[in-house]
Amino acid sequence: MKRIFTIIITILLVVGCTTKPSRVEMESKQLIDSLTAVIEPLLKERALAYWNATGTGEDKYYERYAEVDMELTKIYSNNSDFKKLEAFKNANIKDPVLARTVEVLYLGFLANQTDPELLNEITKISTEVEQKFNTFRGKIDGKNVTGNDIKKILSESTDVSLRKKAWEASKQVATVVEDDFLKLVKLRNESARSMGFDNYYQMSLIISEQDPAEIQRIFDELDKDTKSPFMEAKREIDQVLAKRFGIEVDDLRPWHYSDPFFQEAPVITEINLDRYYQDKDVVELARRFYNSIDINVDQILANSDLYEREGKYPHAYCTDIDRKGDVRVMMNVHPTESWMSTSLHELGHAIYDLKHDLELPFFLREPAHAFTTEAVAIFFERLSKNPNWMQEALGLTDEQKQEIIDITAKTLRLEKLVFARWSLVMLNFEKELYANPDQDLNKLWWDIVEKYQMIKRPENRNMPDYAAKIHVCLYPVYYHNYQLGGLLVAQFLNAIAVNQGLDNVSEIRFMNNPEIGKYFIENVFKAGKRYRWDEMIIRATGEKLTSKYFVEQL
Repeated sequence: MKRIFTIIITILLVVGCTTKPSRVEMESKQLIDSLTAVIEPLLKERALAYWNATGTGEDKYYERYAEVDMELTKIYSNNSDFKKLEAFKNANIKDPVLARTVEVLYLGFLANQTDPELLNEITKISTEVEQKFNTFRGKIDGKNVTGNDIKKILSESTDVSLRKKAWEASKQVATVVEDDFLKLVKLRNESARSMGFDNYYQMSLIISEQDPAEIQRIFDELDKDTKSPFMEAKREIDQVLAKRFGIEVDDLRPWHYSDPFFQEAPVITEINLDRYYQDKDVVELARRFYNSIDINVDQILANSDLYEREGKYPHAYCTDIDRKGDVRVMMNVHPTESWMSTSLHELGHAIYDLKHDLELPFFLREPAHAFTTEAVAIFFERLSKNPNWMQEALGLTDEQKQEIIDITAKTLRLEKLVFARWSLVMLNFEKELYANPDQDLNKLWWDIVEKYQMIKRPENRNMPDYAAKIHVCLYPVYYHNYQLGGLLVAQFLNAIAVNQGLDNVSEIRFMNNPEIGKYFIENVFKAGKRYRWDEMIIRATGEKLTSKYFVEQL
């Protein structure tokens, strides 16, 4: 008996020794706790400052946003803490959650291991440029116009002279921000090179856990796989538009398309989906839908800023204020299909943030990657054109649904193709921009537009049209993530269909299907940044990210 008791005690001691945290683990946890205590309240303050700045356009909020951003930059640029994180990262920590937290923090610090004054200058100029974007209004014949005004003209007007003025108005902000933007590009490059990277483009991909060669391979494949179907689709688009405006196809120019950058497919059918939404409360439709999949968004909407007014940020975004449940969306809603899509999109981001596991460390309460949250948002935004969803959400009759089935399928295919080609413009322009910002960027922009989108440049125009795209200026080396998100959407659809025993993704029921919400919460949202994006995708879908399903579902 005594011998048995001795053996049990020995086993307990061995188990106790093997589960006791190592010195490295204890030290790394202490550092993480100290960083959390300082960074968490600053991130919340920055988020609130940005929220107030974009909601009002007032200088004081932009100034506070910049100040807090600089405080955070100072913390993340601390070389002593960076060296500790680097050592912990290489120490083979056994606790997987702790090891991942160290890895995420290491990458965050790596991005800031340069001259703090240089980083502060980047922050200062970026904030000034952002304020210019957010408060700028283009002019048509001396009259201010909003982004919604421009969209309406390009979507509906047959007055070619007015369309051209609207398109030019959408580009007027470029001359206002061009000089500061080019300064930013060179400062970003200077910062990246000081850390041993070739340029900012390369650094951005690597720090976001993406291999530049792999990203280029994916987009080269995308170019090859979409070129022929896009040429066929665009031929049809151009024929419809040429007939609509009474001109030859060769005379089509950027303002003949319904989006200033041709990133959205123009309406080329007799049925405009706006008519199904024009007398509807699109926010309420979105609220009811998410609640129908067992994800309540009432508090998100209560905290949000939803409608257009002077001085307010003219686009849309989602923000997680505190990583504890205060998630909000900023929008400028109108009763159109586009804003129905946007409402579903931004709330898609919001539910991803809302449903992270709060037991995770603070620094892991984020989406696995920028493009995984884009995938979720795109997954839901497309429901605004899904006839099955529209029938349930809008109460369409069987006859009304039948009327739009073929058209919506064709429209979605066009949208996927048009956006894929637009993403190729953005990726390749940014790659060349950061490789050589001193080249003729106006020419580079239109060379790339003509190559991938097959849109003819305007004659005798030498303007910085590329700088009118807010993402190019303020969210650099990000846009390709939207298209990676598009690939992942197709993979999510396939996984859901397989999980529900369906033969085809077209059989998936979205409205009033709690299994949709459950799939995303359990497989995607709760994990946050616990796993690298590539591991999360394997866990959620059973295989690596692939373009196979995107091409199959075109």
